[in-house]
Amino acid sequence: MPQTEPQTELTVAVTGPLRTCIATGEEGAPERMIRFVVGPQGDVVPDLARRLPGRGMWVRAERAAVERAVAKNLFAKSAKAAVRPAADLPERVERLLLERALGDLGRARRAGRAVAGFVKVEQMIGRQRAGLLIVADEAQGDGLGKLQASGLPIARLGDAAALGGIFGREQTVYAAVARDDAGGKFIERIEVGAARWRGYRLNSTG
Repeated sequence: MPQTEPQTELTVAVTGPLRTCIATGEEGAPERMIRFVVGPQGDVVPDLARRLPGRGMWVRAERAAVERAVAKNLFAKSAKAAVRPAADLPERVERLLLERALGDLGRARRAGRAVAGFVKVEQMIGRQRAGLLIVADEAQGDGLGKLQASGLPIARLGDAAALGGIFGREQTVYAAVARDDAGGKFIERIEVGAARWRGYRLNSTG
């Protein structure tokens, strides 16, 4: 089992009115929810960016909540229509959350703000340029321990193959993002996205 490090819940700014989760009945900020809309074919479409047209159906950003909404036919009840969520909707949402966070990391790499590989990560830390460390699920042992000793925030994001794809490698276990500047708030987006993905998958009924 990979070693885990203490995680601090990120403070996310609330940008809109509270929404009610159709699976739990609880209210929450949009940033703590996932919005869904009914697609043209009567399917349920995740709207992570909260921009698609149509009446939104909101579910807590937890896999267990999405699983409950699918199992109990709650999307149809909310939409008051014959809505057909795909059986693999919970898995699809998890994949989309991961892809969204990895996409932000990819933009940081293309902007010259992210590096991969333990040596390059150590060099960025040594130059005091690193602002966020990214580690794959496989990260453990002395390597992870050395990064934890740096005191920098660490985010787990996908496995080594997923991270490797961002940097044109077969596998990447360790990566680092430079401290944010006027060029863009990469760290904030990546850290929030990673926490959202991780929180979703850890809260499962499986």
